[in-house]
Amino acid sequence: MNLRWSILGLGLGAFGLAVVQLAGVLEITLDQALLTVVGGMLLLAAFNSFSRRQQERSVFETPDPEHRATVPVPGHSLRETVNQFRRERYDFTSGSQRIHEGLHGAAVAVLTRFEGLSNEQAVERIEAGTWTDDEYAAAYLSPTLEVEERPWQDRVAAFLDRETSFRQYVRRTTAAIATIGYGGLGDRRLPKEIPQYDPEEFENVRPRTTDLETEGVVERTDRQTGYWTGVGGLALVAIGLGVLSQTPGVVLAGVIGVGYAGFAHLSRPAVPEISLERTLSVTDPEPGDEVEVTVTITNESGSFLPDLRVVDGVPPGLAVVEGVARIGTSLRPEDAVSLTYTVTARRGTHDFDPALVLTRNLARSTERTFHVASDTTVVAKPTLRPLVTDVPLQAAAAGFAGQLTTAESGEGLQFHSVREYRRNDPLNRIDWNRHARSGELATLEFHEERAARVLILIDARKTAYLAPEPDAPHAVDRSVEAAGRIAASLLDAGDTVGLAALGPVERDSNHQLRLQDTCWLAPSSGPHHRMQLRSLLATHPQFSTEPPATDTQWRAQLRMIRRRLGSETQIVFLSPLCDGGAIRTVRRLTARGHALTVISPDTTAERTTSQQLARVGRRIRRFDLQRAGVPVIDWPADDTIDEGIARANAGGGR
Repeated sequence: MNLRWSILGLGLGAFGLAVVQLAGVLEITLDQALLTVVGGMLLLAAFNSFSRRQQERSVFETPDPEHRATVPVPGHSLRETVNQFRRERYDFTSGSQRIHEGLHGAAVAVLTRFEGLSNEQAVERIEAGTWTDDEYAAAYLSPTLEVEERPWQDRVAAFLDRETSFRQYVRRTTAAIATIGYGGLGDRRLPKEIPQYDPEEFENVRPRTTDLETEGVVERTDRQTGYWTGVGGLALVAIGLGVLSQTPGVVLAGVIGVGYAGFAHLSRPAVPEISLERTLSVTDPEPGDEVEVTVTITNESGSFLPDLRVVDGVPPGLAVVEGVARIGTSLRPEDAVSLTYTVTARRGTHDFDPALVLTRNLARSTERTFHVASDTTVVAKPTLRPLVTDVPLQAAAAGFAGQLTTAESGEGLQFHSVREYRRNDPLNRIDWNRHARSGELATLEFHEERAARVLILIDARKTAYLAPEPDAPHAVDRSVEAAGRIAASLLDAGDTVGLAALGPVERDSNHQLRLQDTCWLAPSSGPHHRMQLRSLLATHPQFSTEPPATDTQWRAQLRMIRRRLGSETQIVFLSPLCDGGAIRTVRRLTARGHALTVISPDTTAERTTSQQLARVGRRIRRFDLQRAGVPVIDWPADDTIDEGIARANAGGGR
């Protein structure tokens, strides 16, 4: 595009000179005209060079592996958050209409759940505008009400704040809905302040050096940095001005600049032979341990590397807590340089990405990037440490840990009944107090105790990778940690425990889901079973610390799990209750007669309008499950799993 403009400018200049010459305003000789054209061309070339420099003068941006991969916060998209409240979804409706329908559905939902109204009563109050004290929220959802025109001061303030009337209506309506929705479960909490804007679309930061599978050294093409483009442009300006003014000294200065630019253009970065060795202070740490990583880079070529940059491929699930995972230096032939940094281990299997290596020539005009692989893996298996409180297993009022008390009489500790004495009854079960009073023999019966058969089911779908902060532990990580603690408690109490997940699975060559890749460990007990469970929590792909790239086909997995479950198996379902899929999972399992308890890590926030609405949506889903008789243990982000379950056992967390 710049070349076209330069040619057009040159043509217009030549046309102008011709017009001036024909009009007799100036008399230009052939030599002067030729010098003028040459000088003009040089100036236009300089202009084109400066314009190109604005585009080319860019240094390769290296990734930022020191930070963990981020996950969304519930409510990161207002459109998706509102859609969960819409009953009928038509793609051809406008965005504003979809938001209006969604907020109307949300208002009906909170009024029916938390104000005790029927659906018809809720709709009547919304249409009449009596469901809230906020006149803007009432008018937005009512077909008849209108808001009085705002004072000019408010209109000016809204204009300066770039808030449109539509955004104000949406913001205030959402806040009014949140005010009702926050008080539906006994712990009424109102937002401290109303956020001004909806959140921006979430950017999934993936601080990886590459997403490609590489072995050894993989080289990429060279790229021009444009570092010397400005020098060439200045040289052309000097020559052009020297030609126009017919000043040899200025032309000579420009020629020197052209020499520098030519040197930069002809120089190429060396083709290095780089070897990389990565060592870890410990390869199998426990979650929370610090691991020191040392990377040694060796220049095994015979060429001097004047500008060498190395960025190590820190796994996206780990965060650097000390040092930096990058270095910039120069290396002589056969020399080596090392960098050291420390990461905090997290549960799971973490493979290091290939290191990104960038070299530049001496003039810094050309750079070459390539990757150097060195297989390194950190496996942090969760410690199966029992909880400090009992694990609620049933939907009854009391929670039980260990042996389940049945309705049948047999061996146990809890009194069941008294029957007549039979020959060979154990002496320790005879009611001696009754014999002392009446002389009759009777035998005491106790409730029979059986080992509980429990399946821990983890919601590891893509939609479950949520957190209150983008870089905070997400719900899947928290659920896996809690699963290990719950399993340890039940196993220590003599129960049989199994493990399953609803998460991403690959497709085979026939595009069929590889359901055999679904995590499944049948309920059992014993040291070997405990080791299997711990290994699955750390290494199974469905429990990856990084969100999957595609959505999860969870229905087929759930059908397979249901076929494998025994009728007496109880289920502990760990899920953030982020969408209707979690609710449908619970209903399909309870419909088969399984006693089920939900432990839900809270991932919601309330910093923005749609985040408030997402929090209300989760509270509605939680309320619906409780109303259906399913116990739900709410697990706030700032609590440990011990605190969450202890609060539930005390009657304050369900």
